Amino acid sequence: MEPTAADSRGLILAAGKGTRFQTGEPMPKVLRPVMGRPMVSYAIDALRAAGVDDITLVVGFRADDVKSALGGSFHYALQQEQKGSGHATSCAKEAFEGFEGSLVVMCGDSPLFLAKTVRRMLEEHARAGAAVTLAAAVLDEPFGYGRIARDPSGRIAAIVEEKCATSRERAIREVNGGAYVFDAGWLFANIHLMARNEAGEYNLTDMVRVAVEQGRTASAVQCDPEELLGVNTPEQLSAVEEILRGRQCG
Repeated sequence: MEPTAADSRGLILAAGKGTRFQTGEPMPKVLRPVMGRPMVSYAIDALRAAGVDDITLVVGFRADDVKSALGGSFHYALQQEQKGSGHATSCAKEAFEGFEGSLVVMCGDSPLFLAKTVRRMLEEHARAGAAVTLAAAVLDEPFGYGRIARDPSGRIAAIVEEKCATSRERAIREVNGGAYVFDAGWLFANIHLMARNEAGEYNLTDMVRVAVEQGRTASAVQCDPEELLGVNTPEQLSAVEEILRGRQCG
């Protein structure tokens, strides 16, 4: 069954400060200009172009600035302390009370995901009857990304973060891209089962472990590796703008 906009909602994680940008007054990372527009606007565009118009943003650092910049056409949830992507998602639980459809979760500092990738993720999620569907890519140099571990039949078994990976797991080139579709009812009924990592944070990727342990399906859609590039440094910002300029010319 192909999903419709009514079946799908969006959640953008937009609470971060962007501490690795050293110039100027501290500002919410998602408001940092990319090609003259707030970084988060690209994730919003991808969702809307994929037919997902009901969007909630998790805000935190200088939350009022983010709300003022983006306006009243969104729902907002507050993350008081930044304790990981899983914790940020849990802060939005109330906003999705009673919603049983597909929830697309994206990061506000990943401006390169395309609407066609979001659509394909929604389609695969419905086709597979999955609890969670990931954006994935195969990278020549996967350093720093969570690796997608599969069982002998090819089913996703886990996402292994770089710092926790064995040398064999580090050799895996298929990585998690950081965009997800969840069965919203399942996600928020089980989000309390996330484990805290060594850094004291809750990673949303741990919900893959929860799904697999419950015998639920975790699926994935392959996307262009460039879509995975997030913005944490001025150098990455320059790289993202170069890609966006290339898309405009294309």
